[in-house]
Amino acid sequence: MRNYINLLEAIEQGCPTATHNIDVNLKNRQKAIDEYHYGPANPNKAEDYWNKSAKIFNVTTATAKTMLCGNCAAFDVSDSMRKCISKGIKGDESSVDANASINLADLGYCNFLHFKCAGSRSCKAWVTGGPITEKDKNKSAD
Repeated sequence: MRNYINLLEAIEQGCPTATHNIDVNLKNRQKAIDEYHYGPANPNKAEDYWNKSAKIFNVTTATAKTMLCGNCAAFDVSDSMRKCISKGIKGDESSVDANASINLADLGYCNFLHFKCAGSRSCKAWVTGGPITEKDKNKSAD
């Protein structure tokens, strides 16, 4: 019941469902893996992934390695989004340091594929110009 209440509170605060519902997040992430070449699973051992990405984008492997979620225009790392992610990780556990996980994984939110995304990964939906910050959100409100 408390999880349901947390989800409703998150939605009222403008937080995407996937930031608070692990099942929705995992479903959307799996779709990103299956349909949009989201990866690599392990960025430290990813040569095959980057070679495939280079072919998808018709660029060199070196260029493909620069096309990260962390610099994608759909990657939202604004303070408000990170608060949504933090609250979703914490839930009712006040002793959980959600920001440690967010910072270690360089987590943000993919506005295209609707899931919590790691900055060191990439996918076929990548577009130049990111990430989204609070400053960008304030500009769009003007």
